[in-house]
Amino acid sequence: MNTSVRQAFDRHASVYDQVFTSSQIRSEVWEIADRLFFPGAHVLDLGCGTGEDSMHFASRGVAVTAIDLSPKMISRLEAKAHGLVRTKVAGMETFAAAEREFDGIFSNFGALNCSPDLAWLGKLVHRALKPGSHVVLTTMGRFYPLESAVFLLKFQFRQAMRRLHRPATAMVEGVRFDVYYHSVRAIRAALGPDFELKQLVGLRSLLPVPGLEHLERFGVFKYLRPIDRLLCSNPLTATWSDHFVSVWQFRETQGSAL
Repeated sequence: MNTSVRQAFDRHASVYDQVFTSSQIRSEVWEIADRLFFPGAHVLDLGCGTGEDSMHFASRGVAVTAIDLSPKMISRLEAKAHGLVRTKVAGMETFAAAEREFDGIFSNFGALNCSPDLAWLGKLVHRALKPGSHVVLTTMGRFYPLESAVFLLKFQFRQAMRRLHRPATAMVEGVRFDVYYHSVRAIRAALGPDFELKQLVGLRSLLPVPGLEHLERFGVFKYLRPIDRLLCSNPLTATWSDHFVSVWQFRETQGSAL
């Protein structure tokens, strides 16, 4: 990751929790991860931000190592954790894990979308994970129908198609940086044949996400809710969403280590 990403999230650290801490979407991701990460397990949180996920897992008796490129994000986590979470300022691509150190790897809210390719992820998981472990990744989808519709109604056609650009760009706290929308196929290729896709679920296809909550005042969303659930739960359309969660299990075969 480049310095613009670190700068953007250093600036964003002071207000990040106001946007995402109470998000229902985060609770839905926890419901998935809690079925896989049990008390006593050791989980690596990639791109941990201010550490809400890390603190949640730690409160359940899970040992967590949390890394983030932003020193200010890590500082806010350390202020909350009081030593309950092991922290490190580090980029995901360069983090050095001990062999077979972790029982699971977790990444939430598009941290992986700041990385131009995921070749490093395959190397990390094969070194750091114990066989049978799970990887839970929440990444941004290339097509979020509601977002595109909102921009089209405003005649902002370039913005409506912004996620289709390679790379796309994002603006956080006045800092612009590149964003990369990885497909399930790309994630599968990075992880390699030893990983089996166990679950794929979308997070908001036709419903608002944090930042678009003001749209909830329109009654149409009451009728779109069941359609949204259908789209997000169907593996064929789950990636047509603001974010999607992919769950993978490590089924190491003999001689497969990278």
